[in-house]
Amino acid sequence: MEPRRWLPYRNLQSRHLGLALATARVIAWIGMLLVAAGIAYGIAAAIHGVARGTAAMALGTILGLIGYGLAALTVSGGLAALIGMEENLRRRREGD
Repeated sequence: MEPRRWLPYRNLQSRHLGLALATARVIAWIGMLLVAAGIAYGIAAAIHGVARGTAAMALGTILGLIGYGLAALTVSGGLAALIGMEENLRRRREGD
């Protein structure tokens, strides 16, 4: 498999905002890893069972990991949308 296949926003290109695009990709990977870690921790906590005192803490950890992951994906998507808009405006201007 080619490594580019695993890049988030692989169809998005930017001539002037390359660093912002790289940042959006890194933030997207962090978000995906946080969501995956939250799901894995939830499955592990469900399989192994948790004591009554630690159930609330485990649930808070699961929701925190997934919540922060979704927040990172939202920020990454917003940044990618801004890069896409800038690139679209640049291409339109060059075409005139």
